[in-house]
Amino acid sequence: MALFQQLNRIYAPLRGRAVRLTQALARRGLEANWGWYANHSVKVDGEYQTEEFPIPVIEAKGLCEIGLNLDGCWVEFQLSREAALAFDWGQLPEGAEVYGAEQYLMDFYAAGMDRAGIAGRIAESTEQAVNAALSFPPDAPDDALLSAVETFHRWNTEANRKGDDTNG
Repeated sequence: MALFQQLNRIYAPLRGRAVRLTQALARRGLEANWGWYANHSVKVDGEYQTEEFPIPVIEAKGLCEIGLNLDGCWVEFQLSREAALAFDWGQLPEGAEVYGAEQYLMDFYAAGMDRAGIAGRIAESTEQAVNAALSFPPDAPDDALLSAVETFHRWNTEANRKGDDTNG
């Protein structure tokens, strides 16, 4: 089998899912677009590695991104420093990760870390924004990813309101 046929067999379902999710976000009233992006850092056996190949990434403008990787999916949103310091990190589900937006290899929360220390770790950093992400298996239903987007939309609204209150 030719290499391009193998790649098409791998990438066609990812493309189809990106189109489907982008349309679903638009039906929910969110401005969304997608493209192919490479050079994502992922943890493999506890170590960060760079993926040189492109994957579809969907942006729900001003809210979050959905990444469709070969071995899983992720939904990521960003909070300003002020909003992240005011955020109730106790509502974060198991398996979530919190890390720097600029220094994205800087973990504020990952497996094995104390959730209660998230705000303190953010306060000790120089990060001006913080990312939070949820990971899903590759066969996670679209509704699970869209539900995470809705949750992040609610959290982002609440956190930014609290962050604005701290600026006083």
